[in-house]
Amino acid sequence: MQKQRHEIELGCALTAAFAALVAVVAKGRWSAGIALEAAQPHTGCRYSQQRGKVLRRGQVLACLKPVSMTLKETLLDPPCCVELRLHWRLEPTDAGACVVLDARYSLNGAAVLRRRHWHERIHGHCARMQGALKSCVIEAEET
Repeated sequence: MQKQRHEIELGCALTAAFAALVAVVAKGRWSAGIALEAAQPHTGCRYSQQRGKVLRRGQVLACLKPVSMTLKETLLDPPCCVELRLHWRLEPTDAGACVVLDARYSLNGAAVLRRRHWHERIHGHCARMQGALKSCVIEAEET
C-alpha cells in the first residue's frame, strides 16, 4: 500500500473549512459543481463518475462533521485499476484550521507497471483539491 500525506493551513473556522471541504470533494463525485450548499455526504453513500477514460467509483466510509471525512474509491482506467482511500482530518489551530489529507492506494493489474504515473496523478489530484479548497474558503470569506 502506497501512502501520501498533504496538509494545508486555512485561516477560517473549523465549520467553514469543513463546508468548503464538502463542496470541493463533492465536485466530480456526487455534485456537478462547487457550491457551499452542496449536499452533505452520508456514510454509505455511493457515487460513480466518468472523466475521460477513467471511471471513478466510490463510497463515503465516514463523515464526522466538522472533523473528518473518509472515502474509498476505485479508479478504473483499463487495463489499470487503483484502489484509493482518502481520509481528510480537520484540526483547529491558532490561526484557523489545518486540513490533513492522507491518501492510501494500491495498484492492481497494469497499474503496477505504471507506479510513478499513478503516484504523480494521485499527488496532482490531492494538490488540485487543496488549491480548490483554499480558493473556496477565500471566496466564501469575500461574500
